[in-house]
Amino acid sequence: MSYAAHRKDFAPFATRIEARDATPPVPVGFWSRLLKAVRNSRRRHADRQIARFIEGRGGHLTDELERELMRHMTASPHYWGMRL
Repeated sequence: MSYAAHRKDFAPFATRIEARDATPPVPVGFWSRLLKAVRNSRRRHADRQIARFIEGRGGHLTDELERELMRHMTASPHYWGMRL
């Protein structure tokens, strides 16, 4: 026989998060927040650029498109006519 636990069986363990995390969170400094914001902005920009690249070539991710995307992302920005 098999047994699948019901979520109510785990409720006492899942609701006591405050007891496990007794240490207060470490305050994050200005520079850490700034660097995180810059990193997230660059990641979103890269995601938009990849989505635009895929949409411009049919919208389906194939092996050939993936290889072309890697060449595009690792090539010099001047080769592709991009301004950084």
